[in-house]
Amino acid sequence: MSLPAEFQARLPLIEAALRNAVAEGPEPLVQMARYVLGWEDAAGRPSSGGGKRLRPLLCIEAAVAAGADPSQALSGATAVELVHNFSLVHDDIQDRDALRHGRPTAWRIVGEPQAINLGNFLYTRGLRQLAESRLPGAPLALAMLFEAVERMVAGQWADIAFEDSDDVSEQEYLAMVAGKTGALLGAAAGIGAALAGASRETVDLFRRWGERLGLAFQVQDDYLGTWGDVAATGKSTSGDIARRKKTLPVVFALAAKPAGDALRELYRGAPQSDDDTASVLRLLEETGAREHTRDVARRLSAEADALLAQISLAPNARERLRAFARFVTERDR
Repeated sequence: MSLPAEFQARLPLIEAALRNAVAEGPEPLVQMARYVLGWEDAAGRPSSGGGKRLRPLLCIEAAVAAGADPSQALSGATAVELVHNFSLVHDDIQDRDALRHGRPTAWRIVGEPQAINLGNFLYTRGLRQLAESRLPGAPLALAMLFEAVERMVAGQWADIAFEDSDDVSEQEYLAMVAGKTGALLGAAAGIGAALAGASRETVDLFRRWGERLGLAFQVQDDYLGTWGDVAATGKSTSGDIARRKKTLPVVFALAAKPAGDALRELYRGAPQSDDDTASVLRLLEETGAREHTRDVARRLSAEADALLAQISLAPNARERLRAFARFVTERDR
């Protein structure tokens, strides 16, 4: 499922704003920023390898739905995408991930210390976009971004801590995801509404809608990371299992008897072979984790839609946001 054409049309505007945001600065940092954002390869040659730009798209779509011109939300859209990439650069170090979007991660190219510096560079450039904005809604937008980053850090802390825990409840897992993934998607929607000049009540509804959308997004990502088509996702379905990540399917299966006990024993040891991954997948199937994960994604999507219904919007604006939500929660890659 590719990004619908009506949203792809926003991408040139977003890419131009991102390029402008990192156009100047110390050349090694700027060059690696261009690499992480997908415009160049490690040797500085033009390439394409960036992410989906979901967060800046969400920011702009929220602003337009609230009655603004897309350009009015560009400072927020750029800020959330740069902050998102800062988090990915640091997460890749913490998770020891060697690849992202099919390319070597930043720390594999410049080493961990310099990759930390690169992440910090992206973070500060992101904050500057809103700090230097003169729009009336910019202070509220910046405050939401700061709060989202704090929650992202807390979510990442919990995610790493879960790797050493035998018992993680589904409630604890969803609370972690609400911080690690939901907070920035929620901020993206709320920031768009704030920059559009919406009321505080409307901004908060947009933020809550985006956060719920983020939860559904992550649960779908967990599903694809376990049962997705590798050719479509470009991501190994054994990666999370090899790292012993407590994704939703695993959390659900660990609570089941007796398969959960067998899974717990497997997760206490390091993976030995492909047979180990196959054993984990078999236990997930036995517990019904596949269908449960799909059910949770559908429930969270419905909760997000119920929040969207509370926002006073023109019918065409509401349907456009619903189309964006469907892409985010029903994608196959």
